Amino acid sequence: MTLIIQSDEILDLCNKLKSEKFICVDTEFIREKYYHPKLCLIQIGDSKGNGWAIDPLIKNINLQPLYELFLNVKILKVFHSPRQDFEIIFNILNKIPKPIFDTQSAAMACGFGDSASYESLVNNIVNINLDKSARFTDWQVRPLSKKQIDYAISDVTHLSKIYTYLCEEMIKNNRLDWIKEEIHKFFDLSIYVTEPANAWKRIKFFSSNKITMSVFKEIAQIREELAKSLNVPRNKIMRDDIIIKLAKNPPKDIAELDKLRGMNLKYMNSSHKTLILKSIETGKKNNNTDWLNNNVKNNNVSKAVIDILKIILLSCAEKYNISPLLIANREDIKHIAQGKKDVKALKGWRYEIFGSSALKLIEGSLTLTVKDGSVIIE
Repeated sequence: MTLIIQSDEILDLCNKLKSEKFICVDTEFIREKYYHPKLCLIQIGDSKGNGWAIDPLIKNINLQPLYELFLNVKILKVFHSPRQDFEIIFNILNKIPKPIFDTQSAAMACGFGDSASYESLVNNIVNINLDKSARFTDWQVRPLSKKQIDYAISDVTHLSKIYTYLCEEMIKNNRLDWIKEEIHKFFDLSIYVTEPANAWKRIKFFSSNKITMSVFKEIAQIREELAKSLNVPRNKIMRDDIIIKLAKNPPKDIAELDKLRGMNLKYMNSSHKTLILKSIETGKKNNNTDWLNNNVKNNNVSKAVIDILKIILLSCAEKYNISPLLIANREDIKHIAQGKKDVKALKGWRYEIFGSSALKLIEGSLTLTVKDGSVIIE
């Protein structure tokens, strides 16, 4: 268990790992204090279960050999649930490592549930109980203790066995193709960047009043811009519920803005407040609501139909011992109930094990019965 703090050590390690068919990768970071998560530690493991941690906070340390390793297309990079890791890497490199493997996605195809944790896979596959006592470490505080370093490195040392086991299981059951879409979704770069103009989509709110929605959109945009420029979390500028309050009852001036309960004024000066007021005025004057018409979803769907589709989904997932979420998510079910055909659950292997039954339900040519405690689809 080694912490690397020298540039030449990084170069030596990366040269050594170039001969590996796959490497295991994880990161530790702090995100609750910043807009962009702050990278605090990088863990690398080889195919044999050895692991190292690299300290990116060392002044003038050269991480370039490591980044080149990430982008080496000849080496598979194994992660567990890498969405947040990729956000950090993308902010640094403007790219996502290729090729990749996600053990959480693979676990969905092997009967380990919707979102199996790394700890649960280590327990169930490697038969080891991890010590979780260091999981809430503030990773930007130095020095790190041996216990903290060992904990961090353990996040990659077991990944090689987990990866090997899951691959063997999927090959045995002809399920390697089942996770291709789950892996491919990580290459959608839009999930790592929030365009300020689309920031409103992150907040669950809808009003039939178009002016309210227009003001709501403008305030969400200015919050996104301020959070990014100040490198603080969005909620440090304004919480989502405050944006909704401002949209419903827009203040006329700074005095009214300051009186609003829940406003976080720590990061705001008068110019920031002026920007918020200007965004409100822009929203009031904006007559273009095409963005709203294109994004508001049709909710005219029978809840009963959706519930029956969920029963069929669960029954199919039980039959094949896989995660229901790997087959279809909530939006997929809603779209099928609406009669839409361009849905991933109605294509490929998903159609064979679930989609065909879902369509027959919509067409009225399917019945459900219960026998011996199980749902029978006829």
